[in-house]
Amino acid sequence: MKPLTDPLEQFVSPERVARIDRVLAHRLASLAVVCEDVFDPHNVAACARTCEGLGLQDLHWILNKNALRMSSTVAKAADQWLSLHHHDSTEAGVAALKAQGFEVWVSDLQADCGLADLPLGPKVAVVVGNAKHGISARMRQFADRRYIVPMHGMVQSFNLSVALALTLADLVPRRRRELAAHGRTGDLPCDRLVELRARWLEFGVDRADVVRRALARQGETP
Repeated sequence: MKPLTDPLEQFVSPERVARIDRVLAHRLASLAVVCEDVFDPHNVAACARTCEGLGLQDLHWILNKNALRMSSTVAKAADQWLSLHHHDSTEAGVAALKAQGFEVWVSDLQADCGLADLPLGPKVAVVVGNAKHGISARMRQFADRRYIVPMHGMVQSFNLSVALALTLADLVPRRRRELAAHGRTGDLPCDRLVELRARWLEFGVDRADVVRRALARQGETP
């Protein structure tokens, strides 16, 4: 792919530009994570860090009745690198995902298969629920796939961010192997890649919006 250029690059170190390009080249848009009615912002922030660290771009959270504030202490700014999507009901969140072609996957203690038994579809959204009640009955009804995370101890469930990490530890390598077979490292659509690159460059430039306008005016000067 032809290298992308942006006027703001002149204000950002070459090393940072190279890192941005490298990360975006490996970014995944075909796997997404959904947090449904997660009460604890630290749990959502931990999920955000897991998503960002593994190269996922999209994190959805469904708030049927809970106000949520991202914990900057735990997230360590991971959320600024993600595309965060808010939904005010389970129905709205699922409808939005399915309109984009996503299958909805949920973990379920009553499921009769593990992740390795499920074929990885073109787009998969993994749902995690709150620590006390898990996912809702409505979400379970909407799910396209149910799987069980194997456990061999006395407790019945993992912390939700741990369960998510174990799930993605299976799905992400499978997706990357599929992409590698076609000579690709990531699957962000080109328009999203360009948009995110511009946004990420702005994080390293003070008053980036003002700088962009000034550069645009210079470009218009005959």
